[in-house]
Amino acid sequence: MIASLWPVADESTSRLMQEFYRIRQSSAGTTKLEALREAQLELLRGVVKMEPAAVSRSPIDDPDWGTTPQAPPFPHDANAPFAHPFYWAPFFLMGNWL
Repeated sequence: MIASLWPVADESTSRLMQEFYRIRQSSAGTTKLEALREAQLELLRGVVKMEPAAVSRSPIDDPDWGTTPQAPPFPHDANAPFAHPFYWAPFFLMGNWL
C-alpha cells in the first residue's frame, strides 16, 4: 500500500501513480519500492509534466509557504513543475515491498 500522512495535490499524485504503475509493468523484476522511488525521481527531475488543462493551486503557490529563517525558498523550474518535495515526498510504501 502506498500511503501519505500529509495533504497532497491531485494532479501530481495522479501523475506519480501513473508513473509508478508504468514502471512496475514495463520493468520486470522491479520491486514496488524501486518503482515508487523511480516515479518520485521522475517528478523531481521534471520527466513528468503537468497536463495542459490541469491548473490548480497548492500550498506552495504561496511565496511564504514552507520557508523558515534557516531555509531559502525553493526555486521554481517551469521545466520541472513537480520538483518541489511537496509533490513527491509525502508518499511511502507499507507492507510488502516486493
